[in-house]
Amino acid sequence: MLHRLIALVAVAFFIAACETASQTTADSSGESSSSTAASSASTTSSAGSSGSSGSSGSSGSSGSSASTGSSASSGSSASSGSSGSSGSSGSSGSSGGSSASSAASDKASAEEALAAIGNTVYFAFDSSALTADTEGTLMRQAAFLNANPALTVTIEGHCDERGTREYNLALGERRATAARDFLLAQGVDPARLRTISYGKERPAVAGSNEGAWAKNRRAATVIN
Repeated sequence: MLHRLIALVAVAFFIAACETASQTTADSSGESSSSTAASSASTTSSAGSSGSSGSSGSSGSSGSSASTGSSASSGSSASSGSSGSSGSSGSSGSSGGSSASSAASDKASAEEALAAIGNTVYFAFDSSALTADTEGTLMRQAAFLNANPALTVTIEGHCDERGTREYNLALGERRATAARDFLLAQGVDPARLRTISYGKERPAVAGSNEGAWAKNRRAATVIN
């Protein structure tokens, strides 16, 4: 009986020892699995964070670089365009000023040449008839105009102070027309000739004597 009891106690002790060992192994295995899972999760999280950080950094850097490059390029282009425009405007202004100065110089030279050959013809009292002297002067004017086809002129008719304003305006017109018709007969293009009468409004010489009156009865050819 004692031997049986001892055997039962031994068996019970053995069974208890086996259960304890099994439980210990299971707990150890569970802890190890949890630790491994936690370590794996931590590694995954770290990798994800690192990837996100790298992607974010790369994107930011790339965006910054692109933005900077674009801004620099735009700034450079705008500056270049502005400089080009300023240069073009300056060049255009300089060219325009030079052209105007050249035109004024050419006109002054033409006026001097016309004055040298005679730009004015004179008439008798109350007359618009051409004399031999006036025809000689007009012949030289026609030759000058034919040699310079780009020039256009205005022929001004003038009178002395005697007579009414209306009468002298009409007489001045007849004198200017007589000079123009002579130039036309010498082959000058009619489109290049214009006439106007000032009557007695613009005397060349002031005075109320025959010397002054003779100088004021005239037709003057003026370059436009």
